[in-house]
Amino acid sequence: MLDSPPSDKSTAELVRTRLAIAFAAWNPTDGKKTKRHLALLCEEISEQPCSPQTVQGWFATGRMDKKWIPVLASIFGVDLLTGRSTESPIETTNVALAPALAPSRLIPVVGHVKAGPDGFLEEMQYPVGHGEGFVEYWVKDQSAYAVRVKGDSMHPRYRAGEFIVVTPGIEALPGRDVVVKLADGHKLLKQLNWIRDDEIQLLSINNGYAPMTISKDEIESIHRVAGSVPPDAFIPA
Repeated sequence: MLDSPPSDKSTAELVRTRLAIAFAAWNPTDGKKTKRHLALLCEEISEQPCSPQTVQGWFATGRMDKKWIPVLASIFGVDLLTGRSTESPIETTNVALAPALAPSRLIPVVGHVKAGPDGFLEEMQYPVGHGEGFVEYWVKDQSAYAVRVKGDSMHPRYRAGEFIVVTPGIEALPGRDVVVKLADGHKLLKQLNWIRDDEIQLLSINNGYAPMTISKDEIESIHRVAGSVPPDAFIPA
């Protein structure tokens, strides 16, 4: 960590300032310029957990584990410790290079989803790998699948026509969106708020419903949402 002695305190302040400047200048290709999306990118690049709360802490204090410096450099094009562009010749440093981004894969689209009036998902689903087509996404999970959003019930998080990419093989942590299948067959697309010994709590995507606390005995599966892609990312089968 960037610790608290006076010399490191000034370093943390520099990191905080540089992070704010880099974020303001950031122009992601998908247009999703949010701290939540930044956390998703950091997690996908590093293949390590990175919650929105962690990212918020960086902006507030400038303190972060040094493993995130090269990851953020690969996103913003600037080393937050030195302030140098990462497009310049690399000098000797004790900071490891950012891990390579996972190669893109064609993710099968397995159906359509929309939120019903009772908060549960209404879906039309095909067997994985036998859907209507594919979307390209950068994830290693071989069991990943995608679903097309129907209607505006999950706006503004997910818009009609977008594709939600789900990665069942990667553990879902609090702060992430998840697809939860209950033992009675119902499904939910919610934000995972917390996990305790025998319960989890889920938050509504669009604040349309009160938080739900569910016993683990009622849950068949929890699938992590990796992110979403726009309608024009669709590749017909």
